[in-house]
Amino acid sequence: MDFRLFILTLVAGGLSMMAYLLGSFPTGYLVGKRQGIDIREHGSGSTGATNVWRVMGKGWGILVFAVDFLKGIVALGLGQLVYGSAHNLGVDLPAWGLPWVLTAMAGGAIVGHSLPVWLQWRGGKSVATGLGIMVYLHWQTAVMALTIWLVVMAFTRTVSLSSLIAAVSTPILLILWQGEIAYQLLAGVGALYIIYTHRANVQRLLKGEEHSFAPKI
Repeated sequence: MDFRLFILTLVAGGLSMMAYLLGSFPTGYLVGKRQGIDIREHGSGSTGATNVWRVMGKGWGILVFAVDFLKGIVALGLGQLVYGSAHNLGVDLPAWGLPWVLTAMAGGAIVGHSLPVWLQWRGGKSVATGLGIMVYLHWQTAVMALTIWLVVMAFTRTVSLSSLIAAVSTPILLILWQGEIAYQLLAGVGALYIIYTHRANVQRLLKGEEHSFAPKI
């Protein structure tokens, strides 16, 4: 194996683990504990912003969304900083490797959010963190995906359906924009993963039993 490729693999593995730890920061759970409840025992059981909003109110839901959104941005920003500083340590990493390292980190952050080791693998559904990641990697796609989410939400008042359609649209948008191949792959796998995290919602949607969003104000 080429030495630079070996080092690149080690860097990607280490940074993706760091991204997992950042992504696994249990925002919704800590907010619930601050108010004396375990959010996993209320509503859908998710620690994500939607469930927090439903159970605890708009302010807490927005706070959780903002922190979970920023987790993705911060993780990739730190990763790019480390990658760019590698030459100071005498490591010559190839420029073409950065998108792949960021892709590995994005995967780590998304999995960390939905499967946090601190909460027995019970987290959120990775939509807010995924949006933050896409804002960092390709903001045009993120804006279009968010627009799609808002339009679907306006017509259906169903968060899960809006999230699923926006997630599936993201790799298509990246292909149309001729984004990095690594990011296209990330968006495709990410869309499948978000469908997986929403599998209970998908079953309710198919049965016509999914609830509309009626948040606690």
